[in-house]
Amino acid sequence: MNLVINFAYVVSAVLFIFGLKMLSSPATARKGNLVSALGMLLAVVVTLLYAGLDYKWIALGVVVGSVIGLVAAYRVQMTAMPEMVALFN
Repeated sequence: MNLVINFAYVVSAVLFIFGLKMLSSPATARKGNLVSALGMLLAVVVTLLYAGLDYKWIALGVVVGSVIGLVAAYRVQMTAMPEMVALFN
């Protein structure tokens, strides 16, 4: 089992690295962001599965944060996008 977990962490690290590399060009930046997000999702899922935590509060937090982020992303003008990213960070 530890081999699978370690392999998943290595895959997520590789996805982060490729995602950062893709962010260097405007033509591939969107795809790079998605690749990095996939790496983060994989790392979080593996960590939560390995820790054996109760998922109801974690799932609730993910859903609430996703809804808030989606609503804000669709309402904010593109010229105000840097401010929104700064607020979320």
